[in-house]
Amino acid sequence: MSNNTKNRMTMNQLAKELNISRTTLYNIMHQKGAFSEETEKRVFKALEDYNFRANNNARNLAKHREYKIAFVGFYSMRFKYFFDEIDAGIERALADYEDDGLQIIKKYSDRENPGQQIIDLKELDEQGIENFIVFCYHYEYVYPQIQKLIEKGKNVMLFSRRIPEVQPLCSVGCNDYLSGELMMELLHKFAPEGSRVQLLISEHNHHDNLVVGERLAGFYDALPKSKKRFEILENAWTSPVPEEEKGEIRRVLEERNPDVVLDFVCNLEYAARYLEERGKQNTVLLGYDVYPEIVPYIKNSTIDAVVYQDLSSQSYKAVQLMFEYICYGKRMKQENYYLPLNVVFASNCVYFECSDME
Repeated sequence: MSNNTKNRMTMNQLAKELNISRTTLYNIMHQKGAFSEETEKRVFKALEDYNFRANNNARNLAKHREYKIAFVGFYSMRFKYFFDEIDAGIERALADYEDDGLQIIKKYSDRENPGQQIIDLKELDEQGIENFIVFCYHYEYVYPQIQKLIEKGKNVMLFSRRIPEVQPLCSVGCNDYLSGELMMELLHKFAPEGSRVQLLISEHNHHDNLVVGERLAGFYDALPKSKKRFEILENAWTSPVPEEEKGEIRRVLEERNPDVVLDFVCNLEYAARYLEERGKQNTVLLGYDVYPEIVPYIKNSTIDAVVYQDLSSQSYKAVQLMFEYICYGKRMKQENYYLPLNVVFASNCVYFECSDME
């Protein structure tokens, strides 16, 4: 068993490993009830061997305390990897804190159906839920309901996307403006002076000021600071319909023949496929995120580099912060918690692959 698994072991898992009941394990840990000396020795040796995490579960178990957190988010079948990573982080946090009484209620709805998110938030409120982590796409529809929760005294945290009109406990995600600046640094590193640069942006993100807008702002603000000069071509706003988008990307790259392609929203697979098919691997290709379809293109350097945000760590951090606030009274120290960004390319790609990409 790996050290990471040992650190995340729960009471249920440890009891099963020792072939004893959870009650016996609890009694030995807190020196209550009856148990044999031999079993006590086995338990304390296992606690040391497995580096079992010290926590406050004694107090919570004794009081039968439960701490419910609602994670209200959205999904898109096109970008399934994105939401699988988020869910993995939530499940990891649940495994670490379940012995302290943590319960997570998940409510996911289609990205293009913000009305369902509003319904979910209202129903959870009516059920008496006090703690919310909210991840919304069409925030212009959802934010009034979020604001109502805050005004009622609910604990609300925003995940991934900050909403200008809302003042939550805090937000957790990545710094999108910084990721745009980082893209500019990659352009400077990989592209020669005078390169013709094409930005690819999906049409459905044209008005996304929370993520894409921040990325673009960071990129354009950093552009004049570069010692190199580039020719930035007119942005290509491609269709949100996948089959149409493939054709549009091919047409743009064929007609404009750029030296550099910067993908701002998940078109890397289509662009890489086109460049590989046309023997244009010398074209610099940069983008965002690591997902199964593009890993081979990163490994063979058709994709030169991507800016990667660790979504699993972000969702874990969000649950951890909320739980420690409601259980231990540990207040958030920051308004925005930004987790580190990474740059992934051929030589280090293996370290950022998820298990389901292998």
